[in-house]
Amino acid sequence: MKYTCEEGKVMANNRRRRQQVRRQLVILGGFVVLIAATVIGFSTQRSKKDEALAAAKIEEKEEQKDEQKTEHKNIEPEKETAAERLARVKKQASAAGYPKGVIELLSKNEETVQFVEEYEKKKDAPYADNIGAGFVKGQIPPLLQWDERWGYAPYGTSIIAVSGCGPTCLSMVVSGLTGDWSVTPAKVAAYGTENGYVDEENNTYWRFMEEAPANWNVSVKELPLVEQQIAAELQAGHPVICSVGPGDFTDNGHFIVLTGYNNGEVTINDPFSRKNSSRTWKFSEIQDQIAAMWVYSL
Repeated sequence: MKYTCEEGKVMANNRRRRQQVRRQLVILGGFVVLIAATVIGFSTQRSKKDEALAAAKIEEKEEQKDEQKTEHKNIEPEKETAAERLARVKKQASAAGYPKGVIELLSKNEETVQFVEEYEKKKDAPYADNIGAGFVKGQIPPLLQWDERWGYAPYGTSIIAVSGCGPTCLSMVVSGLTGDWSVTPAKVAAYGTENGYVDEENNTYWRFMEEAPANWNVSVKELPLVEQQIAAELQAGHPVICSVGPGDFTDNGHFIVLTGYNNGEVTINDPFSRKNSSRTWKFSEIQDQIAAMWVYSL
């Protein structure tokens, strides 16, 4: 097919235009790819930066938590002093309407603070069936009348912790001599109440010390206030219960157990005081406080 010169020129121009358009499209496509790559790269960099910032914030928060925990651990709560606890318990006991005798324990002996503090929670709990383990027959166990295992138990119209020094002393003597650890202060107190050995003010009659031991096959005799005789009985393993008046152990009346004698000094189980039971006493210190004495044996 033959073309005229004019037609040939037109066709040539058309080809050039198409080639220019293709070149422009290729260039434009390159620009689009470059822009897209730039945008994607920027987004990726920003995303990584955001992730790094977020991780840094999380780490910072964790460090702050750790610091707070450390600071909290280093700040110890203020400890309540013995005097502060005593005042608090006395105030709470008065506000709760505890019996007068229970509240007065705090004034007589600070060692009773826990007993008084737990009075409401434990006053109706079952009493222990035995005095515990680790004791040896022939040795007199040191028992306390305000021990939570039996101190809340009744004695007369009171409780053992307040008025039960007599039953607690006899419990020490009987259980120690016989090895029968079931003879608790609560059981001895119940026997005393049931058999009329407690007066209207919840004091223990002296005849309780003379008559009640036979219930557990223990022998008793009254002992004169003669140091040589007392020493001989104690050295033979025979404990002595003393009724004492005002002095080192009481402002009114009280019972204690003499458990040993050596070179003019005696060891004592005071049912109301750990402190008194933890030291030795010169017999001359206490003899004028003794009103009556009974010695026990099998």
